Amino acid sequence: MRLSTSTCMYFNRPGGIKAGVQDSIRRLAEAGYRVLDMNFHDFSTFQTPFREAGWEKWLEEAIEEKEKWGIEFSQGHSHFYNYCDPGVKDKEYLDELIRRGIVSAGRLNIKWLVIHAGTDFDSATLVKSSKEKALEYFKPVIELAAEHGVGIAIENLWDLNISPLRRYTTTAEELVDLVDSLPYDNVGICWDVEHASIMQQSQTKALNLIGPRLKATHISDHNGKNDDHILPFMGPTDWNEIMNALARIGYQGDFTYETHRYTQAVPDGAIPAALKYSYELGQYLLSLAKADTDKTNAG
Repeated sequence: MRLSTSTCMYFNRPGGIKAGVQDSIRRLAEAGYRVLDMNFHDFSTFQTPFREAGWEKWLEEAIEEKEKWGIEFSQGHSHFYNYCDPGVKDKEYLDELIRRGIVSAGRLNIKWLVIHAGTDFDSATLVKSSKEKALEYFKPVIELAAEHGVGIAIENLWDLNISPLRRYTTTAEELVDLVDSLPYDNVGICWDVEHASIMQQSQTKALNLIGPRLKATHISDHNGKNDDHILPFMGPTDWNEIMNALARIGYQGDFTYETHRYTQAVPDGAIPAALKYSYELGQYLLSLAKADTDKTNAG
């Protein structure tokens, strides 16, 4: 495993300002990161050049900046929406943002692009109907990604915030079933540790079930459903369990932070220290996995 972080670690700034893609890459590179995740969802959700005509210039600037710093983008996070909802607005534009993310991922040499499945909330057979619609929706998305040399990793979700309603793919079982039903080589799973922790799921059992299907990770901690996407050890998640589980299944992908809230209130003067700390913390976490791997090999 290599340490990686999403561009979202330096995106939300004090006063609601959003950092530009070049600034995000530069700040993270200065802190020591050499592997990043491009969060297309951020750049699609807020008013950024990625949403506008001429978005290709945004992509060229990102490519130029990553080459300047010797950065590899190994993951990305696609935009997403609930395609199961017949009343969704601006569907064509949302699909265009997802297309832009796939095209950009190809140009950035991203191996795995993470995306969310939708949920058919109106169905009496929620899981069955959601799976059927997921298979229909994802096939052209995965095929387009393949044309650009990109894999699609479907992420586990959480639904405590909408209880008693529930979301499809909150469990490893549903994710594995969905991915195994998609007849493509470029499809896998992204395991979001925080989502599973909020849902009080066994990370070990889930990761054992997922096994080699695991292609990407989202790493963050939380203090309940309203204080999420913070650094490891700032919440209740058992990080020794997670590092042990990742080591035992022989995970070959990257260990990728997704910490939207970590620096959103940190002034620019303190950003270098904050980002450097996150990098050093990540190296410590990787050392736990290495120790578990060495112990397993010795046994």
